Amino acid sequence: MTARTHRHVERNAQRGLTLIELMTVLVIVGILLVVAFPSFSDAMTTQRLRASGTDLMSSLLLARSEAIKRNGQIQVQPKTGTDWTSGWVVTSVATGEQFDAKNALGNRVSVAGAPASMTYQGNGRLSMAGVTRITIADTYSRSQSRCLLIDPSGLPTLGIGKSSGC
Repeated sequence: MTARTHRHVERNAQRGLTLIELMTVLVIVGILLVVAFPSFSDAMTTQRLRASGTDLMSSLLLARSEAIKRNGQIQVQPKTGTDWTSGWVVTSVATGEQFDAKNALGNRVSVAGAPASMTYQGNGRLSMAGVTRITIADTYSRSQSRCLLIDPSGLPTLGIGKSSGC
């Protein structure tokens, strides 16, 4: 074969993918997606639980701080009725001024044990006595719940809950 013929053969060489190669890759990707999707869904729920617990704790800390700073009552309550999964607001009882608001918690997230509202007094304590336990859990119980404890001094702490709650 001459050098000129060899160059001509190289130019005509096939480039790209055949239809069979492309279909094989798509089938493999499809199988991987079917296997990975349930794990991804559980991971998203775990992240929602973690974020919801952290958001509620930060709202409670803000309410406590504002109550002490203003020497007045600051209330944390759900946006709609007693449904904490719809989100919540932090407002001044005296003036109605809003300090914080959180949106709905998302799919598969439930809240149990939360009172209808929580009011911080000017000394930073909650108006209700004793320890308040709030469980933020996966509605399908596939992910570990988050447990928010509010001690008598009004200080919230967040931890990982047990399968049965806090």
